[in-house]
Amino acid sequence: MTSISVIIPAYRAQATLPLVLDALEPQVAAPDREVVVVDSGGTGDPGISSRWPWVRLLAVPDRMLPGRARNLGASVTRGELVAFLDADAIPQPGWLDALESALDDEVEMVAGAVLDGTPEAAWGTVSYALEFLEWVPERRTPLRHAAGCNLLVRRAAFERAGGFAEDLWPGEDTVLSAPFANSGRLAFAPGAQVTHLNRIERREVLVHQRRLGASWVEACSRVPLPGGKLAVPRLAPVAVAGRVWSLVRQLRRSPGSFRRVALRGPQLGVALLAWGSGVARAQRVKAQLPGR
Repeated sequence: MTSISVIIPAYRAQATLPLVLDALEPQVAAPDREVVVVDSGGTGDPGISSRWPWVRLLAVPDRMLPGRARNLGASVTRGELVAFLDADAIPQPGWLDALESALDDEVEMVAGAVLDGTPEAAWGTVSYALEFLEWVPERRTPLRHAAGCNLLVRRAAFERAGGFAEDLWPGEDTVLSAPFANSGRLAFAPGAQVTHLNRIERREVLVHQRRLGASWVEACSRVPLPGGKLAVPRLAPVAVAGRVWSLVRQLRRSPGSFRRVALRGPQLGVALLAWGSGVARAQRVKAQLPGR
């Protein structure tokens, strides 16, 4: 059986990481599977080692962007395949096996489905809709990129690609995965599901949407992406219109999400404006990009 290393970047994740590790435990109970948690800027909580002794904990004193934390985790592991999971993405039963099963001779990277873990929260629903609708299980068209919270890649391909961008967040997963998608080497495994615990506070959602808008401009400057011609600060209003059209198309794939999002119209509109403001002031946001 092919060996797999699971990498989880974490920052102040005490509330969600235990849920992730509890769900992951039965999926990695084999000698050919290993798990590394990169606790970036955290306390190096000794409780992890005692409660989940199969986890290798890397406690890093400096706050890292997720791309750098993932690269560090990958550098100290041995698996032929490297899986990436986030500290707020709870893997569903069979997650890791489903990712591995989607690999074939033509595929070097697999993305899984992302479920909404905060469906009752207004801002959580908006956050999910604007970040993760690309990866609903109902999707039937080829992916254009992958989300770093649910990803498997062959180690050789990962190293050949240079790993994740360490100076960009969000969007480091897009920059890594888009070339795989463009060359037909990225597959989608709808059965490999994680439940994402989204931001639910208004301010956190809007701040993150501004970051997403700015990072989209930067990502489009590094790799070819659909709509990339609009990734110019002065075209921010047009980019927002394109974002709305893309959102409508994505919602058509998921009737359940459509109903929930439709009820959050005012919040969605505010969040889209925040995303557009990030596009408009992309250079300034990039210069001030914080850690996770």
